[in-house]
Amino acid sequence: MKEGWIRIFFASELYQVKIAEDKLKQHDIESHIVNKGDSAIPSIGEVELYTQPENVEEALKVLREAGIKTD
Repeated sequence: MKEGWIRIFFASELYQVKIAEDKLKQHDIESHIVNKGDSAIPSIGEVELYTQPENVEEALKVLREAGIKTD
């Protein structure tokens, strides 16, 4: 991942983060998923969604309007 990106959402399940990422894509907001789950036990750890600093405010607004609770 590129330096300076800010975490805007996280969840224990990848599909939840994928939904959030899709909402951002619909609004042309670039984002990146980082999966910090344990490879042996996938239920341990979390999946995080990041965006660039200049997109944070708009990204959070989009997610909240979609009913997605953010950090």
